Amino acid sequence: MNTPEKAAAVIEAKISRAQKAIDVLRRRGVRMVLFRPPSSGPFLDRENRLLPREKTWDVLVQRTGLPAIHFEDYPELQGYELPEWSHLSEAEARRFTAALVPIVEREFAKLEERDD
Repeated sequence: MNTPEKAAAVIEAKISRAQKAIDVLRRRGVRMVLFRPPSSGPFLDRENRLLPREKTWDVLVQRTGLPAIHFEDYPELQGYELPEWSHLSEAEARRFTAALVPIVEREFAKLEERDD
């Protein structure tokens, strides 16, 4: 990914691959919600620089039409200690999960309303 063109091609390939997998799961009746877990520090800085949200996550969400939960969009999913900048400690994982579950439940409820 040492040129913008190569980066765009890799991003497109990954999004297309995910979209194909999602299509297979949909045909099988699987209900899904996309989830972007937290990252921080140099790890998040690198992600934002190499894989900007508007060219990756936002495109995937738009193409799949799936409900999506991105940690940056929910105050209750921010502010956790990430010792390696991309993984929660056990104690933080429990607290994070307690905050995440109600959001996931709301998104699945929206899916059910949409399907009715």
